[in-house]
Amino acid sequence: MKKIGIISNNQKEKAIQAAKDIYDYLSKRNCQVYLLQKDILAERFNLQSCSKQQFSEKADYIIAVGGDGTFLRASRYAFKREIPIMGVNLGNLGFLAEIEVAHLYEALKKLLADQFSIQERMLLEGQVFRKGRQVDPPRGTHLALNEFVLTRSLLEKIIKVDIRIKGYSVIDFAADGVIVSTPTGSTAYSLSAGGPVIEPTSQAILLTPICPHTLYSRSFVFHAQNNIQIQIQAKDVNNTLNIDGVKSSTNLVDGDVFKVCQSNLKLKLITFDDNIFFKIFKEKLLDRG
Repeated sequence: MKKIGIISNNQKEKAIQAAKDIYDYLSKRNCQVYLLQKDILAERFNLQSCSKQQFSEKADYIIAVGGDGTFLRASRYAFKREIPIMGVNLGNLGFLAEIEVAHLYEALKKLLADQFSIQERMLLEGQVFRKGRQVDPPRGTHLALNEFVLTRSLLEKIIKVDIRIKGYSVIDFAADGVIVSTPTGSTAYSLSAGGPVIEPTSQAILLTPICPHTLYSRSFVFHAQNNIQIQIQAKDVNNTLNIDGVKSSTNLVDGDVFKVCQSNLKLKLITFDDNIFFKIFKEKLLDRG
C-alpha cells in the first residue's frame, strides 16, 4: 500500500478539484491518502485529515497540485525525511510542478507502478546571528529549496551587505537586498533580478544583488561547499528575511549576520522526463520572448 500525501493550492478552484480527482483515483487503488488539516480539500469534501507532523511522518510520497508556489509549500513537509514530491502544474511556468493536467492520470499510473526517476536538488540551510548568538530559527536551521532573500524595510533607503567566505570579505555593496539561491532557485526571483540560469541538478550557491546602488551589479556563483556569511548594516529594524517566499518572524537589524551553507538534506523530485528542465526553459521562457 502506497502512502501518499496531497497538498493543493487553496486559492485556485481548478487545483482543488484536480486534487479531489487525485484523491479519488488513489483511494480506489488501495492507497492510504493523507490530507492536511485546515486545507480546503479536506474541509470542503469532509475528508479525513491529519496534523502537519503526522503528514510529514506518515506520507512516503507527496503530490503538490497547483504551481511552483504550491510545490514549495509542500516541500517543507518533505525536507526532514526526504520524501519524494510529484508536482502537478496548474500555474504558469512549472519548473518544479512538472506534470500538466492533460497527462495527470498517466503520471499517477506510473507513480503507482514505480515507473519514475528521482532528481536530487540541493537545499540551503541558514541561520541569523546577533552579537554572536543565534536568534533565528530558535532551534535548528531554516531550509530553502529556492532561495533566501534579505531585503530592506519599506522605510530603509538601502542596506549594506558584506559577503564573507572563510573570514575574508569577498564583496560588499549597498542595495535593496540580496538573494541567496540554489541552482533550482536560479529560475525564480534571482532570474528576475538579473541572475544567470544554472542547471538545477548542479551544486552551487548563487548570490544576486537586488537593485544595487553601484555600476557593478553582477551575480556571484560560489562552490556549494562554501560557508557564506552575510553581514548587514541598516538603520531600520524591520528589514526582512524571506525563506522560499515566506517571511521569517525575526526582523533583521544592524550588525546581524546571516550564515548560509549547503544542507546535507536533499529534495527528491519525481520526474518522468530527465530533460524536462530544458524543455520547460525553452518552451516557456525562450520561446515566449
